Amino acid sequence: MFNIIEKNQKFAKGIMIAVAAAFVLWGVGGYISGSSDDGSIAKVGNLKIYSQDIDNAMQQNPQNTDKMQVLLGLINRDLLLDNINLYNMTATQNQLQQQIAAIKIFQDQNGNFDINKYKEFLEQKVMTAEQFQKDMQQQIVINQFATLFTTSFLSSNAFNLAFAKLLSRERTIATYTISPNQFFSQINPTQDQVNQYYQQNLSKFTLPERVKLSYIQVDAATIAPTIKISQQQLDQYIKQHQANFANIQVDASHILFVVPDNATAQQKAKIKAQAEAILLKVKANPKNFAKFASQYSQDPGSASNGGDLGFFGKGVMAKPFETAAFSLKPGQISNLVETKFGYHIIKLNAINQQSAQEVEAMAQRQLQQQQATLELQKVVDKLNNLTYNNPKSLTVAAKELNLPIQNSNSWVEKGVQTGIFSVAAAQKAIFNNDTINGGNNSEVVDLGNNSYAVFHVNAHEMQTIQPLNDSLKTQIITILKASMAANLVNKEGQDKLSMLRNGNKMNLKFSAPLNVGLLSQNPSIDLNNIKQIFTTNLSKLPAYTGGLDANNNFVIYKILGETINSKLDAQNQEVVKQLNNSDQDLIFSAYLNGLRNNFEVNYKVDRLNLQSK
Repeated sequence: MFNIIEKNQKFAKGIMIAVAAAFVLWGVGGYISGSSDDGSIAKVGNLKIYSQDIDNAMQQNPQNTDKMQVLLGLINRDLLLDNINLYNMTATQNQLQQQIAAIKIFQDQNGNFDINKYKEFLEQKVMTAEQFQKDMQQQIVINQFATLFTTSFLSSNAFNLAFAKLLSRERTIATYTISPNQFFSQINPTQDQVNQYYQQNLSKFTLPERVKLSYIQVDAATIAPTIKISQQQLDQYIKQHQANFANIQVDASHILFVVPDNATAQQKAKIKAQAEAILLKVKANPKNFAKFASQYSQDPGSASNGGDLGFFGKGVMAKPFETAAFSLKPGQISNLVETKFGYHIIKLNAINQQSAQEVEAMAQRQLQQQQATLELQKVVDKLNNLTYNNPKSLTVAAKELNLPIQNSNSWVEKGVQTGIFSVAAAQKAIFNNDTINGGNNSEVVDLGNNSYAVFHVNAHEMQTIQPLNDSLKTQIITILKASMAANLVNKEGQDKLSMLRNGNKMNLKFSAPLNVGLLSQNPSIDLNNIKQIFTTNLSKLPAYTGGLDANNNFVIYKILGETINSKLDAQNQEVVKQLNNSDQDLIFSAYLNGLRNNFEVNYKVDRLNLQSK
């Protein structure tokens, strides 16, 4: 059930995310000027998108690694901006100020707007305050415009309740299964059938071109352990980065009394009084803190676990909560702590701080990694020279650079889908004439993520069609038997099902009755069969339906009745909400498609690909 809700949530958010991903704080290409061909990647109406916009969008949303997807999001953004400009919509000065002040990178430790941080940011991004504010105004207006689509879709409460009840139906069934195994002994495919299947499916029996390889792979992680760090370097590095190495973490539990955003002063005072009353109980019986948290805390994420939040460091919790938690001693309980969420009672369970040895070990790893990253390109250049000047072997390069030669052991196929050999540049380097027929080392290949490799082919086989030998014939016979058995199972199942529907008495041993829901995730019942069970007419009971499952069994379902599971109503009401949300987003998607007909959209994929290299 919850899987279905989650799937609908993801779908419902999909369209909005595609646009929202482009609502970045500094992504307007208009800041860049140039000639008639100014290098823009896309033009939407009167607006242009540059590679800088794509890079900035990806920096703002690191999870977006697909440049084409980001470009499409930016195009959606500019479609909306062009349309909004027709209506002269804009954000007020007050909205603009509130939006900028709410950006965390412009705030001090107390959450207040810091003008100096704002200026530093503008200097770093080489833009004026006017440019940045114009971008922010566009973002505010787009968000407001998009919100219209989340509030304009109407569905009556009566309909939602009825729909949820419909989804909460359960039908009581018993099953009878016909297995294909019982037909295997009757099936004997002929040689002609084997030959025919072989000829019709040659692609299945074709082995791709393949090689066996030796290779040297090098990355920062390979180099790092070989770099020596002196004690003086360690001490200096730790001193310069004391804040990073303090790394104090605390394990705290809390009891939360939520104060709604729209609470009146009177309501807030009442909640505080309740919290203070519980605080007296807690301090009188500190050993029962977990029990009190389970009973009184309104934080669903931790209440069931006795209020325990686990270990966390600084910069994770709301500032007042963090300050209070880090000022306590183990076992100590705070007074009421107010945050934007409400009132908290905090108990400190434990403090975890790294030892001097752990700090030094971490500092050494960081220094080695930093120096290895700097050293990597030098090593790659040496590797390239050594393997080029000694083209018939990797031995010289491996010995000179103290790097291991690795072997693929098994065959590496052309077009392989996983592992380092699947990288397009690696495939190109391996499967070429000079590497295979010339017997030379490949060029050094950039595998991505600061990893490089050079390959040497030791054995090679061209693409070949497997001959129809005894081994392959056995495989084909097994495939044909399974297919023929499935046909026989289906025929017998349909015959029995037809007889049952016609009222014929049959001595079939059905399973014990069980209840299945329309949205149930019952792994033993195929989804298509669930649909059949719930679309079968129940005017006469028992009713019958059936079909093949994933294992080619034919299952006959004897439907004994239908009920409404009231316990599922609340969950299914949530499903209905998510379905409504997906309808909102489909409307928004249709609206964007309409805008594409009103505004000219052009983009140059070749330039996008150049930026991806």
